Amino acid sequence: VPGPPGLEGPPGPPGLQGVPGPKGEAGLDGTKGEKGAQGEKGDRGPLGLPGTPGPIGVPGPAGPKGERGSKGDPGMTGPTGAAGLPGLHGPPGDKGNRGHRGFKGEKGEPGLPGLDGLDAPCPLGEDGLPVQGCWNK
Repeated sequence: VPGPPGLEGPPGPPGLQGVPGPKGEAGLDGTKGEKGAQGEKGDRGPLGLPGTPGPIGVPGPAGPKGERGSKGDPGMTGPTGAAGLPGLHGPPGDKGNRGHRGFKGEKGEPGLPGLDGLDAPCPLGEDGLPVQGCWNK
């Protein structure tokens, strides 16, 4: 008949490394560390979108006066104006040329009878005609 179990013996040599166990849950985040040194400047980024137009600026000073333009084309003839007031009488004109001779008038009334032979300018000869050489003196 076997007796009671004996005292526990000394531990044996370590056994072979076991298979790793399953991954554990993530631990809590640690406290934030101190700020590191400034890094180098990076590459230039792409051009941004255009902005909205700015407000209109104040007007500038007036420019110098321009040169005189060339003469325009003549305009159309205007309408005829109203008749003017009558003018003053002018001075008399130059005397005109002598006119044509008029028609012969009617015969006049007979004159008074003359004196008997006393009105002859020249003495009369025997034939009743003026004496020779007396005419046109």
